[in-house]
Amino acid sequence: MAQLRFRLQDRSRLPDEWLHRLYVAGSEEIPWPTRCSWQGDLLHVERSVVESGCVSAPWPVEGRPRTVLTTATLMVRERPYQLEVELARGLIQRVRNRLFLWEFVGLQTPQDVVQRLHEATKVFARAATHQHDPAEAARLAEEAIRQGLDAGEDLVAHFARQAIDARRKHGPISTLLGVALPPEPPDVSVRRRLLDACNIVQIPMGWRAIEKREGKRDWTATDDVLGWCQTAGIKAIAGPLLRMEENGVPDWMYLWEGDFDNLAGLIVDHVESVVKRYAGRVHLWHVASKVNGGTLLSLDEEQRLQLVALALEAVRRQDPRTPTVVSFNQPWGDYLAQRDDELAPLHYADALVRAELGVSGFGLEIDVRNQPSGTLHRPSFEFGALVDQWSMMGMPLMVSLECGGDGPDGATLDLNAAEKAQRKWAEAMLPLLLARTPVQVVLWNQLKDGTQRASGLLDDTGNAKPTLKLMQDLRKSCL
Repeated sequence: MAQLRFRLQDRSRLPDEWLHRLYVAGSEEIPWPTRCSWQGDLLHVERSVVESGCVSAPWPVEGRPRTVLTTATLMVRERPYQLEVELARGLIQRVRNRLFLWEFVGLQTPQDVVQRLHEATKVFARAATHQHDPAEAARLAEEAIRQGLDAGEDLVAHFARQAIDARRKHGPISTLLGVALPPEPPDVSVRRRLLDACNIVQIPMGWRAIEKREGKRDWTATDDVLGWCQTAGIKAIAGPLLRMEENGVPDWMYLWEGDFDNLAGLIVDHVESVVKRYAGRVHLWHVASKVNGGTLLSLDEEQRLQLVALALEAVRRQDPRTPTVVSFNQPWGDYLAQRDDELAPLHYADALVRAELGVSGFGLEIDVRNQPSGTLHRPSFEFGALVDQWSMMGMPLMVSLECGGDGPDGATLDLNAAEKAQRKWAEAMLPLLLARTPVQVVLWNQLKDGTQRASGLLDDTGNAKPTLKLMQDLRKSCL
């Protein structure tokens, strides 16, 4: 086992319950299985790979949710690293790299952004040269992190604004902006509000809702919403047809757990039934979701890939013309640090492309919340890097977003604070995604708050949140 060791000035900054979210990754930024533990006053980070790597850690930053920060590449050595300093070093390096890449493609960087990043770099330099005084080095590193995050946010805002302006010179931006609807069709008043914010909606066509009883399909809800879309002139995404998660199939399907052949046959039959009914009436088939991280019926990686392949083939047989998309949750692959999976999200995508199954694009499911199945908060510029990474596949992207406005360490915020936090996150993310040509669809993944999630565009009483107004403004000004 290769081992990296770290000192922390304040051990409470990374308590035991957060150690499982810390991981080491190589040059491809795919996490290696990682084990972390405190041994005395040192944090030991172990992985089986001996190569040098970058450590990503969920770090508390004053005034922000706990945020994943990443060090520069670290080699194994006997002397411990000071974690605060290395996280500051990595953050400053990554912001500067992003600045270089965006300037290379034409970003005109305002002088105040350059100056802010310069000041953050100077503070980090002082932290790096004061490691003989760990308390002072930690204080300076924390200040460099705060300044670096602020500089990164300013950089993203300026890039998004300039890129959107450049795209608009050639006419309205063609990116589709919308929301995923719940299984219960929204009422008339909600539909009217959505028309001001969306030019596309996702209609759920999950097996669990359509065929609650074996052999008895109920199309009432989907017929209703699709009819409204056609009347209102709004585009429709159908799906996901196959949700690779625990509650992704009807309860009666659990009788077939462990019988892969019969399970596959029933899934193909469901997909073909949906596509036969709605072919020619939808604009995009969302064939499968949570392909990499789902836990459907205890299927292994090979079986999940095989089911997705069968579903894609079934769609193509019934409707060879409408585009298809397959989506992945936790696109950074954070979960790989704690699981024995062999395939990262990009590996699944590459396998589907190589199989020539007719997949038209890939979806990235970004559910920002402090839960095992969620994506932890990251600096906004890291989402630009994520789009760059997935763009290398040469396929259009659909990005679905969800954010409940978590407080520090997942603390529950009051309604007003949560809405402001959600709006602030959306203000960074939505323009950044609309600015990127590879991103052709952007979806907000929850329409209305529920009992377990408060990440909707509407609260639990149906009142609109500020994020919905933001979407309305973006649609009016850009799309």
